[in-house]
Amino acid sequence: MRPDGRSVATAAIGIAVAFAIIVATVAAYRWWNDRHVVETDDSGLAVARVVAATLHTSADLRVSRLTGTVQATGATSRLWGWLKSSRVVKAPFEVDYFVDVRGLDTADFRYDPAARTLSVEVPDVVVGRPNIDHARVTLDQTSGVYVSRDAMAELQRRVAGTASNVVAERARDPENLAKARDNGRRAIERLFGGALGAAGLPVRVEVRFAGDPGGSDGERWDMSRSLEEVLGNQR
Repeated sequence: MRPDGRSVATAAIGIAVAFAIIVATVAAYRWWNDRHVVETDDSGLAVARVVAATLHTSADLRVSRLTGTVQATGATSRLWGWLKSSRVVKAPFEVDYFVDVRGLDTADFRYDPAARTLSVEVPDVVVGRPNIDHARVTLDQTSGVYVSRDAMAELQRRVAGTASNVVAERARDPENLAKARDNGRRAIERLFGGALGAAGLPVRVEVRFAGDPGGSDGERWDMSRSLEEVLGNQR
């Protein structure tokens, strides 16, 4: 007996559902194992080791780094507010500023032959995730009549959260962003200018971030020739 279309479709759906369940189960097991299962050695003692690691590709150009020291605070209470505790921590931090150059193509470049200037439009500067170095804490004060282990863990989470928030706020300060854009312009101008000079094209490079009102001199750039046309004439 030859199977009809309905039976084939039903079987295919069943296989797809079973496969999805298997994938979800494996993913859930890995998630739980990575975050909640303690790794031990042969004697059963907990050990320090990398539980999971993934190497990601990246084409981000780091153009600036903000460093300093952050003071973070956290507070909590137990027994309906009767047992209050707080913590103050000072630790060094750093935040990187990036420009994502992987999406650039020839449409983002224009050449002005009269001025021998290559203009390139790049994405705006992106602020990286704050990195708080809790291993190099310079001050750690915890106050409270009795601070339980659970309360101490919550204080640590609150301190880490406030530290990241205040550092991120400082990193996004308009003055710091402006400095990061200036550094980014110089870095990208050196990057493309050096490459073009080595290729026999000694031109001046001007960088414009997406969203900028105009070119670096306040005037509209000459968009008369694309990069493809320029490179084509050099062949």
